[in-house]
Amino acid sequence: MLRFYTIIRHYSLTIAILGVIYGLAVNEQLGKLCAGVAILLFGMLFLSDGFKVFSGSVLEKTLTNSTKTSLRSIIFGTIVTTLMQSSSLVSVLSISFVSAGLISLVQGIGVIFGANLGNTTGSWLIAGASSINISSLALPLIVGGLLFNFQKSSSYKGVGKILAGLGFFFLGVFYIKLGFEGFKDVMDFSQYKLEGYRAIVGFIFIGALITAVIQSSHATLAIIITAYTQSQIGYTDALAATLGTSAGGVVTALVASFSTNINGKRLAVANCIFNFVMVLIVAVFFSYFVQINNAISDIIGLGADSILRLAVWHTLFNFFGVVLFIMFIPRIAEFLTTLIKGHGTQDTAPLFISDALLPYKDTAIHALENEVKHLYDNAFAIIAHTTGFSRTDIRSDIPIKELLAKREWFRREFDVSEFYNTQIKSLFNAIMDFSTKLQTFVQDPEYIKRIVALQIASRKIAEATKNISFLQKNMRKNALGSNVALQEVYDEIRLDLANLLRFIDYIKHAPKEKLSDVKITLKQQKKFFKRQDKEAFVVVQSLIYQKSISTAEGTSLLNDLAFSHSVAKELIVAANYIYGLSTIRTIKKMQPPLH
Repeated sequence: MLRFYTIIRHYSLTIAILGVIYGLAVNEQLGKLCAGVAILLFGMLFLSDGFKVFSGSVLEKTLTNSTKTSLRSIIFGTIVTTLMQSSSLVSVLSISFVSAGLISLVQGIGVIFGANLGNTTGSWLIAGASSINISSLALPLIVGGLLFNFQKSSSYKGVGKILAGLGFFFLGVFYIKLGFEGFKDVMDFSQYKLEGYRAIVGFIFIGALITAVIQSSHATLAIIITAYTQSQIGYTDALAATLGTSAGGVVTALVASFSTNINGKRLAVANCIFNFVMVLIVAVFFSYFVQINNAISDIIGLGADSILRLAVWHTLFNFFGVVLFIMFIPRIAEFLTTLIKGHGTQDTAPLFISDALLPYKDTAIHALENEVKHLYDNAFAIIAHTTGFSRTDIRSDIPIKELLAKREWFRREFDVSEFYNTQIKSLFNAIMDFSTKLQTFVQDPEYIKRIVALQIASRKIAEATKNISFLQKNMRKNALGSNVALQEVYDEIRLDLANLLRFIDYIKHAPKEKLSDVKITLKQQKKFFKRQDKEAFVVVQSLIYQKSISTAEGTSLLNDLAFSHSVAKELIVAANYIYGLSTIRTIKKMQPPLH
């Protein structure tokens, strides 16, 4: 019996899916309705994939320039969503771009608001498709798309997916209509007729619920429009249900934000604010908005029974939302920044990389660069604290020699090994995982070399942090100890590492014309530490000869000098690769992650 329950639990999803397939096969009309929704969603996937072929690099290159103001961000979001026919996709991408640091939270909010407006073009397409016989058009588009897909050119394949996507889209609407025609006696919305505001609230909830479950406002709109054409719901009921799709449409963005950083979560909440506030206002003043919708429909020549009035309505309330919120986008960003704060995970979790960025190589590499810099920032803090300095000390203009007397961090409880595991190792492994996946999306050797360079930089940063942990015990003991000779040697180690950290920090803000000088200085630093490494034995031998230290202390000091020089050399290599001062000549397979 226990084995039976184990099998059931393990295969529960498979059993459930097979049960659904069987149920739909038995009930032909319900099968047609659900098949219509499935085919429509399948068409949306094809459309999105097809437009990605053409919009991928263009989207990345124009994103920053096209989102400099709130208005331009909204226009960009509207156009991209109109082309890709998926507000969910654009919302997820916006969250990923904000998380990657490619655009600011303010810009992301504008894009995601525009995506809601651009999504309304789908309702015009669905309404238009519902009013004509499209079954004869759907199949030729699918066949033509399939023929294009057989071609080797990626552009032809993109065209093929777009044509097939439109074909499946139209075919899905056709099957939804068929399902309602044969199923209307069983599933008749009219039997649940409500009055007044109860009807408005009820159908808003129905529209929101269906959209949340299906996670496609387009599919829900197809169901609503078909139910209206079959006279199962009235005009105002259809308008209310259409309004509800905006409330249910936030689910996809919310789910996508779970795996992003704090800015991604803020953007998802901004999307909720836009949709929920807009739906609430329109619901409260519903009759007035209906009058405006009717007036606009009359002006553009739509008859009283035209299905396109639903498309006008969908555009109307989303346009109202954009006009309502456009002036408040910066304030919304400030409010969300204040309201939603990180909870101590900003150092341990990836801030920029996300698998959603993988198809967008330029953006993905930009995100990878930012994540490696994030890894370095974590290492910077750990190395600074291990050598007895704060990050503020390193970044100040005070000469390091004047800061050597500050030994505050030596008196604090600070376990480098623990911080290595929480702030370096886990983040390094995430970088390696993302960069390895990214290589499967990239064919250009120059891109691959850049990815490998960032992988090497990450490994060097991790190794430097691991090596500094071997120094901590003796560094702390001798910096606070009574042996003046040892204290001076360890202060020299502190001085050299702190000066290197300060210089690498300077590179972040160095103008491009100074990078050649930076490269020369890093070479000089590398030679300096190499020379120090060679002279270490002489220094230690001299101290032992002068009886300033014991032989055991000399052996320990030699090891610590070697570790400090390794830390310096690894940081120099990492800085060269992060800031593009060194390039990969040949591509080699990376070693497995550190343990």
